[in-house]
Amino acid sequence: MAVPLEKVPPGLVDLTERAAGSLDKHRLAGHRARVVLAVDHSGSMRPLYRSGRVQALAERVLALATRLDDDGAIDVVLFGTEAWRAGALTLADYRGGIDRMTAGHRLGRTNYAGAMHLVRDIAGAGDPFADPSGAYAVPTLCLFLTDGAPDSRTAATAQLVAASAEGVFFAFLGVTASPEDAKPARFDYLRRLDTSVPGRLVDNASFVEADDVDALDDDTLYDAILHEYPTWLPPARAHGLVR
Repeated sequence: MAVPLEKVPPGLVDLTERAAGSLDKHRLAGHRARVVLAVDHSGSMRPLYRSGRVQALAERVLALATRLDDDGAIDVVLFGTEAWRAGALTLADYRGGIDRMTAGHRLGRTNYAGAMHLVRDIAGAGDPFADPSGAYAVPTLCLFLTDGAPDSRTAATAQLVAASAEGVFFAFLGVTASPEDAKPARFDYLRRLDTSVPGRLVDNASFVEADDVDALDDDTLYDAILHEYPTWLPPARAHGLVR
């Protein structure tokens, strides 16, 4: 059940309508899911935080979440050298939320594995196996925002394989502060993660590269998050991972 439109703050109404349009396009109107945002807090991400672009992306994800869930919030995971659950970005206090969540935390390295583990913990919260079938009550859709490769590829791959037997889908989005910062090999690992990971029960990840985050309009962002998610749902249901 979505958040009633009259309860969406005026600053997010247009985004919410665009998100609804993208869900319709991907035949997900009326679909229910938990939405989680995981954001790279490494040193190279500094320009994206300082300019407010991470905050803007978070608001667009929150708008999408209002169409998929009725709690008016998204869980946020941040990861540098360590990963931590930063709290919830909510309709009531979304403005400046990313600045509040990162206050007092130093920019670090790129700990994918720690972040992915926390996303899996969030997905599993609230007794997900209450259904006798063992399925998660609702799927978890995680937008995983980063500007580079993880500090441990082995650990990150192991987390993705483990998550493939759970009701969690990772939509990886590779961003750079500007086209001049783009490097051909920057996202080679994520390209492989998207297409070739031995041992997964189901294909539970997608990857889209956005060389220039400023050129990532709302429709393109929502398509990046959703373009492979609908193809994950049938096998996830067939394997009893989600209802």
